Amino acid sequence: MQRTLVKDTPNQVGKTVMLQGWVNSKRDHGKITFIDLRDRSGLVQIVGSSELHPLKPEDVIEIIGLVKTRPPNLVNPKLPTGTIEIEAINVSVLNPAKELPIPIDTDGYDIEETIRNKYRYLDLRRPRMARNIRVRSQVAQYMRQFLIQRDFVEIETPILTKTTPEGARDFLVPSRLQLGKFYALPQSPQQYKQLLMVAGFERYFQLARCFRDEDPRKDRAYGEFTQLDIEMSFVTQADILQLIEQLFTQLVTEIFPDKHISQSPWPKIPHRETIAKYGTDKPDLRQDKNDPNELAFSWTIDFPLFTKQSAADFFHGSGSAKWAPSHHMFTAPHPDDIQLLNTDPGKVRGLQHDLILNGFEVGGGSIRIHQSDIQTKIFDLIGFSTAQKQQFEHMLTAFQYGVPPHGGIAPGVDRFVYVVLGEPSIREVMAFPASASGQTAVVDAPSKATTEQLQELGIKLAGATNHSQPLFEQIKSKLNDLGISYKLLEHAPVSTSAEAGAKALILIADEKPIMIVLSAPTKLDSKVFKKEYGIKKLRFATPEEVEKISSVKIGAVPPLGSLCDIPTYVDAALGKNQVIVWNAGKHDRSIEMKYTDYLKVEQPQVGNFSC
Repeated sequence: MQRTLVKDTPNQVGKTVMLQGWVNSKRDHGKITFIDLRDRSGLVQIVGSSELHPLKPEDVIEIIGLVKTRPPNLVNPKLPTGTIEIEAINVSVLNPAKELPIPIDTDGYDIEETIRNKYRYLDLRRPRMARNIRVRSQVAQYMRQFLIQRDFVEIETPILTKTTPEGARDFLVPSRLQLGKFYALPQSPQQYKQLLMVAGFERYFQLARCFRDEDPRKDRAYGEFTQLDIEMSFVTQADILQLIEQLFTQLVTEIFPDKHISQSPWPKIPHRETIAKYGTDKPDLRQDKNDPNELAFSWTIDFPLFTKQSAADFFHGSGSAKWAPSHHMFTAPHPDDIQLLNTDPGKVRGLQHDLILNGFEVGGGSIRIHQSDIQTKIFDLIGFSTAQKQQFEHMLTAFQYGVPPHGGIAPGVDRFVYVVLGEPSIREVMAFPASASGQTAVVDAPSKATTEQLQELGIKLAGATNHSQPLFEQIKSKLNDLGISYKLLEHAPVSTSAEAGAKALILIADEKPIMIVLSAPTKLDSKVFKKEYGIKKLRFATPEEVEKISSVKIGAVPPLGSLCDIPTYVDAALGKNQVIVWNAGKHDRSIEMKYTDYLKVEQPQVGNFSC
């Protein structure tokens, strides 16, 4: 007998069908037992007697039964199958289920996220999560068909690519065939899609996986995400904005009929104006912020092409030049401002456009630079060395062979769905997200590589923790192996050095230890920290826990969570000190070093959470 889906049972009245799925719930009424059977298409009521008694919630079962019409007084209007029920004839348990470690019949918001992530395959059974993933799929498929109908070509670009300084830290992948060299996972397909414009495809798109080693937030997942990557030749900025407004307007109408877009056409607000009027470049323009069905789209345009460079920009600039790209280094300057590149770069506007929805940036793009001389000029202004320029030699070479004017945009699929559905975190619309600490709990990643794997790749871990050494020796080994300059200071016992001091605190976040590093004069704003990183429970570790985790006493803990195998979070206010000092495992012994060198050593997550 062929399987029948639950959704099709109302059309099978009077027929015997075979259903397969999970026991969603069970109700015993003496001689009669009811269960609700669940499959991917919905729920249906099964009625029987002794053959249903042994069943437990979430058992995987097969039912052969007769489809019968319910009496009018027993119709369930809440279910699409509420007009019928299945009279069980034969019941088989395909696979019994243990008692679940988490409930799945609630919305799940009150369950610790770390536990939900560990059992994500169960968490995804809850109706809210199943809906989110299905809606996300519908959104992606609508985007794909919309573009294909408009002569776009879907092209996959490489996942193993070249590391280039673009704007965030790369994830690196070692090469076994070319020892000592590394691939990078793409932060975006930016360079490939521009090369596809050189190749003459003119209209490209891709539902692209992107990888960025940057701090997570409630609207930004750690590690990887999906964006609708679009690039077009022979277009203006207005052409791009018009295409996207048409796409999302039709998508909302088709997939989210309960939602309404409050303004059309969408407002286009210059960056300077939105900062002056709203205090942000991501204004929330909803007329009624209590209406969960209102969607307010807008565009922010006319961004400054450059921002003043800080030490934190060392990964996509020199770290010492005056200017850094405010978007990325491929954004074209406004035609009216090109001469200002030589005289006053700070006043140059970029042809950048950010797509804003209800106060969130859900996409960004620009008209690109297509002239080699202007691209080289931008590289010079942001302080690229000769070696850094050579990393983009393939782009500069390609631009010599007839590159058309082009531009594009990349709306975030995850972020758009997260905002429209009104979820508290972007992780609620992702099947297997990483936690705020960067852990994919369901498979316990990342994990350590074996000695054999490292040897095959020719890798020796510099500064690797040797827990058999005293902590102070581990610190010196780590700094020396990485070639970091520092001073060793001896002094009277203190818990934290003075104004330039970095104090390291060990806390327990959602039952796991973390390290938070603050400037000595500041205190932790725990509410801000919890909100920024999606943490529900946060407390200070006890003195006994601190010593167990770090092997030293409170006040002597160095700001190197990596030595304790725990994530490190650094408050940005610490960066006001060019040189920082921190206790190195003892109260009377400190290390003095540059703040920028500390960032390179520890590679922490940097945020604003002090008061």
